[in-house]
Amino acid sequence: MQMAEEAVRAQERDPYTAFANRVKEINYGNSYFFRPIRLSDLRKVDPVKACEYFNRCFKDPSTFTVVITGNIDPTIALPLILQYLGGIPKSPEAIFHYNRDDLKGLPFKFPKTVIRDVVRSPMVEAQCSVQLCFPVVLKNGTMVEEIHCVGFLSKLIETKIVQVLRFKHGQIYSACVSVFLGGNKPSRTGDVRGDVSINFSCDPEISSKLVDLALDEVVHLQEEGPTDQDVSTVLEIEQRAHENGLQENYYWLERILRSYQSRIYSGDVGTSFKIQDEGRSRVRETLTPSTAQSALRRILPYPCKKQYTVVILMPQASRFKLLRSLFKQNAPSRDAKILAAIAGGTVLAACLWRYSRKS
Repeated sequence: MQMAEEAVRAQERDPYTAFANRVKEINYGNSYFFRPIRLSDLRKVDPVKACEYFNRCFKDPSTFTVVITGNIDPTIALPLILQYLGGIPKSPEAIFHYNRDDLKGLPFKFPKTVIRDVVRSPMVEAQCSVQLCFPVVLKNGTMVEEIHCVGFLSKLIETKIVQVLRFKHGQIYSACVSVFLGGNKPSRTGDVRGDVSINFSCDPEISSKLVDLALDEVVHLQEEGPTDQDVSTVLEIEQRAHENGLQENYYWLERILRSYQSRIYSGDVGTSFKIQDEGRSRVRETLTPSTAQSALRRILPYPCKKQYTVVILMPQASRFKLLRSLFKQNAPSRDAKILAAIAGGTVLAACLWRYSRKS
């Protein structure tokens, strides 16, 4: 518990954690899944019961699905698997009593209007982070293709944002577009909810201007559509990433797990994997400037400026810097004397407060 409390305290001191928590609070409300853990919450936890629950979750091996990737020799691996996993005694009764089709989705609603917010936090080195989010709702039907389509669109938006903010205006080093589709229930029916977010770092003085430029670029893609060169570039980037990933164990592991966790999974990971791979191929074959433009209008709010959230992490100026700026702004000597008196009174009050706490 002490280690957990120290971890929470460390997060509370981290400026980026405060920034990320505010993003979640705005986008997902007070949903328990996204709510940050506070010390007051941690102290309500019974560590003994928590450990008992954790152990009970892994007590029934009949609920396990083991995924192994890599260049392994089955003749060597199989005996080890049977020894360490097969040797776990089966529970006399099922631990989990649920049907995934009966599970509910996460209780959250993306804001219906535009929200812009600024998080100010003390920093050793002044830096500014921006996150611009759009809600996403994928209608049930050709869900496999729609999910792959979101991936291609996010890469398209990322490429265009980098072109505009970095190469045209020279104000950022890089930008990242990420997709979250974890808000839906894991059943085979219903819509998929989530968001697409644009992230970049920049000079604090021009952060709002760059947000407007990013919005303008997404609106341009929705209204005018990408060029043939844009689509060709995205397809090439995705294919290169796919081919490189095929050489890495983590890539295969992620794809297999995604197949197992997919709503199309019905007991056979191989079948789910094949359906997802075929969906990717269909999206690649049909992706054109017109289909990309149609998808941008269908998947994102159209126009995107009518519904989005922006949170900007800004450095918090110290009190002495604020006083110094006030001195510079007020040239007359009388005002300067008044401000000096206020500053002296502030310092004296702070010293007295600290002394009273120590005593």
